[in-house]
Amino acid sequence: MRQTFRQCKSTAFQRVCGEMNRFVALLNKIRREADWGWLTESQRKASEQLRDFLNINDVANLFGFHGVGKTFLAWVWQKEWKRFGFGRIAYFPSVRLIAPVELHRFAIVDNLPSDRTSVRDALRKCRFCGFQRVILITTHAADDQVPKVRLNLTEQDTKQVAEQLRQLGYPPLTDEPRNLWELVVPFDFV
Repeated sequence: MRQTFRQCKSTAFQRVCGEMNRFVALLNKIRREADWGWLTESQRKASEQLRDFLNINDVANLFGFHGVGKTFLAWVWQKEWKRFGFGRIAYFPSVRLIAPVELHRFAIVDNLPSDRTSVRDALRKCRFCGFQRVILITTHAADDQVPKVRLNLTEQDTKQVAEQLRQLGYPPLTDEPRNLWELVVPFDFV
């Protein structure tokens, strides 16, 4: 039986919607259930460096390529804030969303451009909102005088994350990912 264009379009659209729903459900589950034990060795090392820098400075920059686990690390920091002794942590996925959060004096700002103007604008917004400590997450090292921690992805990290996805009931989408996004995203994301 021959399908009309409208039927094909509808079928393709339904497939994409189904994949997108799966992806969103997975991200929500990961964010809800993630804890310190889920961190890869690279994320643990970066976390230790960030903590050490933030014991001396009030700002640090976490940077690395797309899909190395920077946002996940931020989610764990937000969830496990008592571990660090800096107080409650507010997470902002965009600089545009920075706003005061009652009882929070620590902010993590994700997806920030690395140029000096963007970095300083984000810090200004954070200070205005009362945040005393800030982690800025960028793809490239921040173009400013702040301590920087690079997060790199290793083959062992990728294997660990793939196994964690299997345990959640979400088999990885590829056996040879270039980054962690390729394990979970059903379309060309980055």
